[in-house]
Amino acid sequence: MIITTLHSTLRWSTRCLPNIRVPLSSTCARRLFSNGIIEENDIVLLQRTNNLDSQSILTSPLRPRDEVKLSHDKLFHNQIIGRRLRDTLSTKKRRAFRVADPTLGEYTDLTPRIVTPIYSQDAAAIVDLLDLNPSVPGTDDEKLEIFEAGTGHGALTLHLARAIHAANTAPPPNPKLPAADIQGEAIGTDQGDQQLEAYTTWLQTRRAIIQTLDNKKEHSQHAQKTIKNYRNGMYYHSIDFHVGTIEEYISSRLSEAPVPFLSHAILDLPNTHSYFELVAKALKPNGSLLIFCPSITQINTCALDARKNGTPLYLEKVVELGAAIGVGGREWDVRPVRPRAFLKARAEAAEKVQAAVEDSAEDSAEAVVEDEDGWELVCRPKVGQRISGGGFVGLWKKMFIE
Repeated sequence: MIITTLHSTLRWSTRCLPNIRVPLSSTCARRLFSNGIIEENDIVLLQRTNNLDSQSILTSPLRPRDEVKLSHDKLFHNQIIGRRLRDTLSTKKRRAFRVADPTLGEYTDLTPRIVTPIYSQDAAAIVDLLDLNPSVPGTDDEKLEIFEAGTGHGALTLHLARAIHAANTAPPPNPKLPAADIQGEAIGTDQGDQQLEAYTTWLQTRRAIIQTLDNKKEHSQHAQKTIKNYRNGMYYHSIDFHVGTIEEYISSRLSEAPVPFLSHAILDLPNTHSYFELVAKALKPNGSLLIFCPSITQINTCALDARKNGTPLYLEKVVELGAAIGVGGREWDVRPVRPRAFLKARAEAAEKVQAAVEDSAEDSAEAVVEDEDGWELVCRPKVGQRISGGGFVGLWKKMFIE
């Protein structure tokens, strides 16, 4: 009896009260986990009950007067609000749908997009490659800061934010968020000013942050909307959004304090190799630089440039991602080599130059000049299957410099 009571008390202390409207910034903002009742502003997944192969439908935030438009049919939001998860609803034409709570992967794959997202299986593999282990609040560990260049749709941003979310304490209400007005928060009042001040102060105490940057304002705004709508914005507070270039952001941070500040960096944009040297300056020792590219040749360019320029980055792993490849991706063997033929030719050329120097008196010898340093890349999959499509991920580690 004592054990049962204690268990019930613990369950009660870790969930929201079912009939209380919780502010957006609270850790209990998502009510569906506590009582399973669907409320206004929630986003749900509609699954056909008699056709499991059909694609599920992700609703927009539920509003009393809105509707879900189907092919020659419709389902009103009022029919969904107030129901429980797993309930079955019928449209006007008696098509049956089951209501479900979308997973993070379903949400990011099905939300409206203006750019192609990094799909959920690829985003999960990228987060796994970073091997994030943020410590709980109250410890003295260093701040974990992840830089993402190429916010795009915000899919990878959401996956990253979920991975580091537990390292931060619960934020106070933020009256500037759009949902605050819906929930009756005081905006433009003394109470609102106090809430904004408390929220701004809390931002400085975060121990894990995603710094995401895009060079287009419309992409950044779209990603912010996508992230705010997921589970009533529970991961939004762990993310800082920026618009501009990589040079502007990193150079400004380094000018404030010329010491490495990034734990990890992710680049998902063209001409990735041109940013290696700058990003390496901002990475802490043993920090990760991960790039996502559609072609293996882009990985090759980055690997060769890093070696030729002496960038203190070590290529640790290259993985091919794609739906047909399997969980975790397919590892590739990408490493710089100098062919034996090149080494032999260079040795023979050096001997000729030395001989010419020794034989010459006043006449100058004709020197052999090397235009290339001879580095080439081994580039092949580590398994014997052929897969079309997908992207490539390269993972570099920042080396310690004495």
